[in-house]
Amino acid sequence: MPVSHVTQTGRSEVPDPAADTDPPQGRGGEHDRQPSRPGRSPRRSPRPLRWLLPSLLLSAGALLYAITFADPYALPATPPVQALLINSYDQRMRWVRDLTDAVEADLAPPGGNVLLRVENMDTKAVHDDAYFAAFAAMLRAKYATTRPALLLCSDDHALNFLRRYRDVLFPGVPVVFGGVNNFSPARIEGMPGVTGVTEEHYPYETAQFLLRAHTGVEELFIINDYTESGRSTAAELAEALRPLEGRVRLRWNADVPMSDLLRQVAALGPETAVLLGVYYSDATARVATYEEAGLRIASAARVPVYCIMGFNLSGNMVGGKLVNGQTQGRSMADLGRRILAGEDPAALPVRRGPGEFLFDYTQLHRWRIDEASLPPGSEVVERPFSLYRAYTREIHVIAGFVAAMFATVVALVIVMRHKARTEAELRKLRNLLANILDSMPSVVVGVSPEGRIIQWNRQAVRMSGVEPAAAMGRALDEVFPRLAPQLPRVREALDSQMPVRGERLVRTENGIPRYEDVTVFPLAANGMEGAVIRLDDVTERERVREMMIQTERMLSVGGLAAGMAHEINNPLGGILQAVQNVLRRIEPGRPANEEAARSMGCTVEQVRDYLERRGVLRMAAGVREAGLRAARIVSNMLNFSRRSTSSHVECDIGALVANAVELAASDYSFRENHDFRKLRVELLVPPDLPKPACLPTEVEQVLLNLLRNAAQALAGFTPAGGAPPTITVRAECIPDGVAVSVTDNGPGMPPEVRARVFDPFYTTRPPGDGTGLGLSVAFFIITQNHKGTFTVASEPGQGTTFTFTLPLGPAS
Repeated sequence: MPVSHVTQTGRSEVPDPAADTDPPQGRGGEHDRQPSRPGRSPRRSPRPLRWLLPSLLLSAGALLYAITFADPYALPATPPVQALLINSYDQRMRWVRDLTDAVEADLAPPGGNVLLRVENMDTKAVHDDAYFAAFAAMLRAKYATTRPALLLCSDDHALNFLRRYRDVLFPGVPVVFGGVNNFSPARIEGMPGVTGVTEEHYPYETAQFLLRAHTGVEELFIINDYTESGRSTAAELAEALRPLEGRVRLRWNADVPMSDLLRQVAALGPETAVLLGVYYSDATARVATYEEAGLRIASAARVPVYCIMGFNLSGNMVGGKLVNGQTQGRSMADLGRRILAGEDPAALPVRRGPGEFLFDYTQLHRWRIDEASLPPGSEVVERPFSLYRAYTREIHVIAGFVAAMFATVVALVIVMRHKARTEAELRKLRNLLANILDSMPSVVVGVSPEGRIIQWNRQAVRMSGVEPAAAMGRALDEVFPRLAPQLPRVREALDSQMPVRGERLVRTENGIPRYEDVTVFPLAANGMEGAVIRLDDVTERERVREMMIQTERMLSVGGLAAGMAHEINNPLGGILQAVQNVLRRIEPGRPANEEAARSMGCTVEQVRDYLERRGVLRMAAGVREAGLRAARIVSNMLNFSRRSTSSHVECDIGALVANAVELAASDYSFRENHDFRKLRVELLVPPDLPKPACLPTEVEQVLLNLLRNAAQALAGFTPAGGAPPTITVRAECIPDGVAVSVTDNGPGMPPEVRARVFDPFYTTRPPGDGTGLGLSVAFFIITQNHKGTFTVASEPGQGTTFTFTLPLGPAS
């Protein structure tokens, strides 16, 4: 081929910005193409299906097993490693799609331990130094906290990019390249940890077959465009076809408009055949996809048209020894798997890109080419196929199994119904979780860096009166002015990527101060920037804190220790029981443990081995030992503070009432704040009252709390009619036990107070005068420890009566 044809530009080309510092690139890859239109992929001829029947039966059984026993919540055994694939071009190109799909299918299949990330450079549009630097900056920001374990790159620009920036962005990460043209070891000189697959073309092998199949051919009309990629390919083709000189004439297309080229192709005589290299742009710079250009050229020709690229095998194209993105991707994935398995990239030589003989069935018959004459290993695509004619006997045999398969279908229906019910439960659970999140007591507002609202939960609606549809996109200071001062903290949180706490806010609601804490969380997900502002009402917590501080100052050490012991004992028992159950769940030899481990694909011994290595068993033993120690401490505190046994015994209610009154009269807090002797106390306890089984100290505690409350209610209050302040303790027999009531003629309670009187930490007294726990603890003692009832009757100005019952029963 004349040299002038190979080097003629036809129009200006953009120089390679890496040419000054990198080894020669060759061309940018014949896959450096414009977006390709969707085209049908070659349909390959089916293999013999003589094993169709066994395969169908085995597939049905495997499907039934997978549906029945698959765990939908199963997770990979270990965290996935990340691999990053950088394509020189974009996913609209069929070469890139095929290569990417092959890499993902072989290297990172679903359920595997490799997570494939893909970045497309789109260097067909631009590939200068500034663009490479900007792309590198984007990768540096995007992968600042995520270091891939493997880098893959396709085509020349991506390899040149990694040659320049790999040691800056991902130092030491091994590289697997593919689709690189005119490769020489100098391309990766000075780049340790690099191997890959070259892109090789096979025009000579294709031409050899063409001349054997078409004995009358005297001339090859070779078509390439005159882009940088086309000129590079033309040079490669000229060198590969040089041995054919003298045997057949080699003629090259000129750089002309597509319409002129099509007229030249249509005018070719029977002594000529066409070999298509790479073509997508004509002399007028009109751009078409490689697939479209190939279809138009093959359609215009009245002679055989062969090609060197797999994506051109369609329409009237005969075929040849082709290179395609799938084989490149599979080879790259194989090298990547070996590197991730621990092999040294330096020990893996660069592979020569594979090619395979592919031919179109229709064109073989059009040009009367016998399939027996095809090269060994050839594959025929787009072959017409009749399932019935090819597999009549197998189909008849399968028909005999319809009855058996019907039973399988019934079983599948049952399984699918079960699956549908499970999915319905999952949807119900998702809805429940959504409702829980939406009903959180905190105000949750998402804002953009500019202060625009991007999230608005139901509590925010309640606090502001603005519905989400009206709030979204508006400025925060317009919708929720109280949160406007938090906007500077949004930028602070974004800059630091750490939560930022704002100043406590104070507002007044119905004349009562309410305290609110503000926390700003940075939001960085899916490329979105902003922050989440959470507003928590901490009024009750603040009130409890103040009450506990005052209570801590006023309670005696003994009373506080006894109360702590009682309150700690129950959760402590739960902790010990939970630790014991955890240890039992991982004991070998228990059928339930073995079954659960088997369903997760492991054994109990493996679980124990993992927990032992991670120190979990040692931690659990430590929790159990600490719990037992705490239990002993609690037991000692109880023994020190209480005066009688903790077992249920038959109790004399009259004696318990008398003891409680005596304790109330001598209690320090009463002598300090209330003169109990000024109160009139009436005891109405029959001497023949039945003796219920109870815990004497706990019942005394209940009576003491009721007497304290009654005395505090009467403090400073003058009953109507000049009656003296009176507390009446009455006990009487009821059908199922004994009822004890404590009545005062104090001011009584309004309905809203009466409704919350048994709530923990609820008190009407100022901070420091009480904890709000007395009645809630008393309610728990009666209803839970003694299986009795506890009620209150009160009206404003008519006093209050608390009544509890103790059922009769044998002492235990």
